[in-house]
Amino acid sequence: MPAVPGAIGRGEPTARVWAFVVPLVVLAVAGVVAGLVWPFLVPDVQLRMTEVGPYPASEQDAGLLASMDGWYAVLGGGAGVMLGAVLGTVYLRHGLVTVFALLVGGLVAAVVSFVTGSLVANGAVVLRWEPDLPMGALAPAPLTLRAWGFLLVWPIAALMPLLPLAWLGWADDANHEFSTEGPDRHRDIEVMR
Repeated sequence: MPAVPGAIGRGEPTARVWAFVVPLVVLAVAGVVAGLVWPFLVPDVQLRMTEVGPYPASEQDAGLLASMDGWYAVLGGGAGVMLGAVLGTVYLRHGLVTVFALLVGGLVAAVVSFVTGSLVANGAVVLRWEPDLPMGALAPAPLTLRAWGFLLVWPIAALMPLLPLAWLGWADDANHEFSTEGPDRHRDIEVMR
């Protein structure tokens, strides 16, 4: 089957595999780096044991507790947008393969950064913290996410640059095809239908 000029998403199978694997690996490595940085950005938070469980010891501690999620979102959003723009530019010609690579890579990076940060800060992955402490006792809060929706920051941020890149790429291909002069001009228009 002859190649369609300007078609997006076509290419050699090996090239499509690389277009999926490279963004996946790059985003996973970025997740490790973000996970190593995350514990050093979050200040220490003191929790007081109450009848309903650990609770921030002061209003300031409540704000610092929220900053755990905030710093995770900042790192994931920043890295996701930057890498999504670079990888999207390089692999845009592979179409949906690139979209799936950034989506899966973003999800992998989100989990890897959470696990890495939790291991570095706590020595274990903390999903839910229920310490066995006497009432009123103070304890440092472990590094973890309180709002699990922040895991979606990575894939959303990685996919955001694809919208303008895909539009610019499509517009460039369309201008190239419609500006073709000569006997093949009508054949190109027929192929697009």
